[in-house]
Amino acid sequence: MLKNKKIAIIATLIAMLLWGSAIPTIKTTYLELGVGRADTGAQLFIAGIRFFLAGVLGFVYLKAFNKEKIVKEDISYKYILVLSLTQTFVQYLIYYIALSNTAGVKAAIIQSTNAFMVVLISLVILPTEKVHPKTIFAIVLGTLGIIVVNGGISGMSTNFNPRGEGLILLSTFFNALSSVYVRKNGKNQNEYLVTASQFIIGSIPLIIIGKILYPLGLDFTPKAVLLLLYGAFISATAYVIWNTVLKYHSANEMGMYKLFIPIFGSILSVIILGESFTRNLFVGLVLVILGSLVLNVDIRKYRKN
Repeated sequence: MLKNKKIAIIATLIAMLLWGSAIPTIKTTYLELGVGRADTGAQLFIAGIRFFLAGVLGFVYLKAFNKEKIVKEDISYKYILVLSLTQTFVQYLIYYIALSNTAGVKAAIIQSTNAFMVVLISLVILPTEKVHPKTIFAIVLGTLGIIVVNGGISGMSTNFNPRGEGLILLSTFFNALSSVYVRKNGKNQNEYLVTASQFIIGSIPLIIIGKILYPLGLDFTPKAVLLLLYGAFISATAYVIWNTVLKYHSANEMGMYKLFIPIFGSILSVIILGESFTRNLFVGLVLVILGSLVLNVDIRKYRKN
């Protein structure tokens, strides 16, 4: 079904809604389990459990929905391992630490730079992509948006927290890198098997490192368990959709729809976490969205297939 462009767009928006809900879900999990900013090990342990459960759910999806015959000889173990390290382990090791050091609304908006990063990385990894002045203009708009979010040029030094906003940017880079890698190398791979496998493999070092850094046990209340299960559902479902979409459609073009992550994430953070939506955040969000829209027009008109 996802070969159909319209259905692919609808499915992608559902995935973006799920990813947008991840920020308030993670921060609520921290509150429920009493995990503070300095509890890095506990943060990584929680991330590891979430993605291990996501991997299990991914194999359930494989069993229930997969209709492709999986030929053992066609499985690229290198491809799965690279995604396990970049898309699960490294990205979320950074991301879970970052979220405890920044507001959910701000994190959601900064993550929207993903669309610009995908374009830049595609130029290096996918040689068929072209650079057009509108692409540069879109990136400038997005960059201005990030500066505004962090209090303007004069406020960057005081409002920009390297362990918060800085790590969000870094984790976003690894997410963009993974998207382009999937587009380039994932066409002949089974998305269910890849998604489930990379979560399981990537979760193991997160659990081990988290347990080493935080040997104390966590009190998993019923609410915390539900939050972890929902977090696993987010990952397994959104990544299966996203990896499948990238098999049939351009990473640049579909990456534009990631601008909906900050929209969903900001709204949900305000509703669920009670965070304030300031004027700077609003202006920054508008600039980032405008940049993404300019980028999409550029791609539709000038992208070389």
